[in-house]
Amino acid sequence: MAGHLVSAHTQLYNVAIGTTSYKRGEYIQPVVGPYLNPVANFTTNEIRCRNTNGASPQTPYLSVKAGSEFSVVWHRSSDSPSDNMVAPSHRGPCMIYMGKVEKNPDDIKWFKIYELGFNKDTNKWCSDVARDNHGRVDVVIPKDIEDGKYLLRTELLALHRANHVWGAQFYPNCVQLDVSGSSNKFLDPPPEFVEFPGAYKSDDPGILYKYWQDKGMNYVIPGPKVYPPTKPN
Repeated sequence: MAGHLVSAHTQLYNVAIGTTSYKRGEYIQPVVGPYLNPVANFTTNEIRCRNTNGASPQTPYLSVKAGSEFSVVWHRSSDSPSDNMVAPSHRGPCMIYMGKVEKNPDDIKWFKIYELGFNKDTNKWCSDVARDNHGRVDVVIPKDIEDGKYLLRTELLALHRANHVWGAQFYPNCVQLDVSGSSNKFLDPPPEFVEFPGAYKSDDPGILYKYWQDKGMNYVIPGPKVYPPTKPN
């Protein structure tokens, strides 16, 4: 049973800039313990990157230009098309954060650059959309930030057990980036900065959620607003 449960879980396996892909073990931080297991308690430091660290001294930084497209790819154990990222039952939103590296990881201020929840028109969660795209989600590194070293934090949230406290399953991972070419200033208004742990509460409506009853309706993605904000049409 334990092996079956782990096989349902997921990890950040690849990242890519354009057509160049980088696999787990290059710029993606290592995790603590069984690497496919979710974070059991999001009030601990493990919620940052599925480890207890900030920046990993053993992990190099991937150079990336602000304003460029950056891809993250989740898989379970391989990047083959047959590896479907996460069990189909483990559905929920995706969030991506960035935080500038600090000497003390407790001082890292995180801001969200991407989120995708439930689309009632397609009846799909972000996890479904990513699975349909072989685990891949494309984001843009914001132009209006500061140059420097960052952790880019990816997170899948599985909601199949979220109807009770501590039931939601968090799958965070971090990749280390060295960002250049930015405007070196934030837009007005600036990002909503949060801390990990501290950004989530057990009764947040996007964490304690009647998944089987509400079926995606009225779902509120946890965490701060996305930066930069989407311009109105």
